Amino acid sequence: MAIDQWEMLTRLLLAALVGGIIGFERELKGRDAGIRTHMLVSLGAAIITITQLETSSWLLDFSRANPELSNILTSDITRLTAQIVNGIGFLGAGTIIVSKRTVTGLTTAASIWAVASLGIAVGMGYYVMALSGAFIMLIVLRLLKTLFKIDRTKQLGIQYRYRDETLTFLENSFRENNITVVSTDHSITYLEDGTTYCEDLYTLHLPNNFNTMDYISKVGSNPNVVKINTIKTSFDN
Repeated sequence: MAIDQWEMLTRLLLAALVGGIIGFERELKGRDAGIRTHMLVSLGAAIITITQLETSSWLLDFSRANPELSNILTSDITRLTAQIVNGIGFLGAGTIIVSKRTVTGLTTAASIWAVASLGIAVGMGYYVMALSGAFIMLIVLRLLKTLFKIDRTKQLGIQYRYRDETLTFLENSFRENNITVVSTDHSITYLEDGTTYCEDLYTLHLPNNFNTMDYISKVGSNPNVVKINTIKTSFDN
């Protein structure tokens, strides 16, 4: 059965709305893929889905009007929507940033893929499913970390001079602040003047209610410490 124009407009507007809701949450997180990206993904998925439904409806009517051609006419109602799922993968991959030690953007990539599914649901006319899915997605994106406490693990890249002296200082600071060293990656650069330049990467388990910036300020006050970098270790962003 063909979709009337007002119903089609309603579906497109609702698809843009549910995509915008998720995009707004990503925008609040400061992600590049924000409101407009998510709205367009959801809207595009709905347009393709409605096009598939309309094409299948037209083909069915045509075959009824021309029964002699029914044997050579075929329609796969899932073909275009299946291509949406595959195509969105490339767009989501563009939001993932892989650096030397970290991977960021996986959650945004997943939200884009999920928003496309919302667009498909709206395009098919499953309004309750789409709205419920958008609500659950918001819970996952905004509340899940609050409801379930995840171990606080952070990586610190520390550049310093005078290795033995500074290592003793760092080990004492970890102990005094109840910080557990999960792993350490040491590197040393030997300079022409005979001095050494060290750069260590520490993966640390931090206690609850730990003020990272205050700790970095205290460590940075040591004259041997040249630079401190904080590095994200969580894939969920």
